[in-house]
Amino acid sequence: MSCYLLLLLVMLYLTVISDCKLVKFLQSKKNCRRGAFFQHFGEAVQECNGMCDNCVSSIELKDIDATYHTKIIVSLLQEMQQNDQRATLLQLVDKFKTKWKHSGCSNEAVDLKKEEIEQLIVQLILDRVLKEEFQHTAYTTNAYVVLGPLWKPALQGNRPVKLTSAIHSQDSGDRFKSAKRNQMSNLEAKLDDLRRTISSRNGGVFPHAVLSTEQISLLNCHTPTTIAELEKLIGKVKTDKYGSDIIEVMRSETGSGKDSGDGAKRQKKDKGVVFVESSEEEG
Repeated sequence: MSCYLLLLLVMLYLTVISDCKLVKFLQSKKNCRRGAFFQHFGEAVQECNGMCDNCVSSIELKDIDATYHTKIIVSLLQEMQQNDQRATLLQLVDKFKTKWKHSGCSNEAVDLKKEEIEQLIVQLILDRVLKEEFQHTAYTTNAYVVLGPLWKPALQGNRPVKLTSAIHSQDSGDRFKSAKRNQMSNLEAKLDDLRRTISSRNGGVFPHAVLSTEQISLLNCHTPTTIAELEKLIGKVKTDKYGSDIIEVMRSETGSGKDSGDGAKRQKKDKGVVFVESSEEEG
């Protein structure tokens, strides 16, 4: 999937889902982004192959009991409401940190990071424990966090709250990449390295926009060693842009000369060629 098609899908997705679903989609740390598209449009879920941030990310997740933290947030807003005061999300985070510091909290309660507090407040808004109120002026619009319809059960501790937090682990990321590489042939691994090199060389181009996973599989299967053969597999646009680099890798792996090759073998391969049109050619 090219970056242009992915952007189109995102724009289409944003026009048809509710704000609540959109925020949950963005907040998720463990669900596949690409799978969410397929599920929303009633399509069969396909393998992501590391195309979304959640699938490629090297994170471990843990659940934090945030029931006590929620009680503090709700009590702060209740007190402010009684004093006819309001707070934005960032102001509420600062007030929570001050309250937490001077409250002598139990050792069993986890000390949340700033981004985790922000995440918790957003989660409470989605769960209707809190809500947003907007104040419009001639120059700006301010969003304030206030008590929602379900604040009382949360204040009484009758509504358990779990916060999913991410633990970034370089080791887990290395294991993920290693497992993925072990499933590739030598040629596929070299082509994967090549598309990442081209991506870094051409800022703003995603690796899968250079060569998709399906195209790498085709190249591994048919091993083209000429520009003409390559164009049949990945299209003219990508061949013009990246063909010389790809052919160099193909020839180094197959041991073919510039114009050499077994004609009978090439003819046999051509019979099984599957044409893959680059999405870039459609624009």
